[in-house]
Amino acid sequence: MTTHTSPTSPTSQPAEPWATLEIRLRSAGDGDWIEAGERLEALAAMIAEDDRALGVETRDMSTLGHQTLHPELVVYTRPDALEGLGDLAARLAEHLSLDLTLVPTVREDDDWRDTWKQFYAPILFGHPDTGTLLLRPSWIERQPDHPRLELVLDPGRAFGTGQHETTRLCVDALIELVSAGVRPTTVVDLGCGSGILALAAARLFPDARRIVAIDNDPEATETTRENAEHNHLGERLEIVTGTALELGDAFDLILANIRPSVLIPIADQLAQRLAPAGLVVLSGILGEEAEAVLAAYTALGLQLHLRRDLNEWCALILRPGDPA
Repeated sequence: MTTHTSPTSPTSQPAEPWATLEIRLRSAGDGDWIEAGERLEALAAMIAEDDRALGVETRDMSTLGHQTLHPELVVYTRPDALEGLGDLAARLAEHLSLDLTLVPTVREDDDWRDTWKQFYAPILFGHPDTGTLLLRPSWIERQPDHPRLELVLDPGRAFGTGQHETTRLCVDALIELVSAGVRPTTVVDLGCGSGILALAAARLFPDARRIVAIDNDPEATETTRENAEHNHLGERLEIVTGTALELGDAFDLILANIRPSVLIPIADQLAQRLAPAGLVVLSGILGEEAEAVLAAYTALGLQLHLRRDLNEWCALILRPGDPA
């Protein structure tokens, strides 16, 4: 899944005072809250493309340090851009059938970058008995008791900072596979976003000869490239802007943290690109959506190997088997 919903890090600090535009869902309209939240993410992506938006941050129940009943956006900007961004948000909201409350605020307190940093903290994946991987933002120093394997990943322009349950499920699944002795030689992270899953695979599977990170959003692949270089993994990753159709080879391990609206239509493409003894990790799936996703893949000859759940989300690990 790729989205422009995390705050960016411009090279220059905006002049004080600064401003925020809080965009809150007032109601779900004619749909449910999950569907309205997806439309709110689309709104975030559109606003983030505007030069007046210095950063666009989503906040929901999965964001560390912030508890809110319904998803909301915070747009970081300059005071003179508040009115224009408010008008833009209102027009886009009407187009997306979103019922919103807009709260513009001019601030003169701490640097805006320090303000949103409070929502991000180091994350420890796995378990001491099965192996662990640390994910930390760059502004938090490494500590002596931190595990040997780590990734340094700042919130950026693409989905995947490790905060969301779907990403956590995928990384924990990778660590579980390592513990079980799985050693893939070829890996693909489909819909790579920030590249977190491809980077985790590079850390956890040091003998893998090919790790591909692919996304149809060029900004996502550029973010992946930057994160790979920052973690000294640039030579380990093959970064591609495209879709599953661009992948001609079979892979031992396929990672796809994407919503079912995409996972189900591309099931045949993924099944064709899975090696005979390979595994595919699917996430981005709500618990009540799991059966529909599983049915699409078992019909193609895959079978469920493992299922892992975290809050309302789940990950499915599939392997070749007999058709359902």
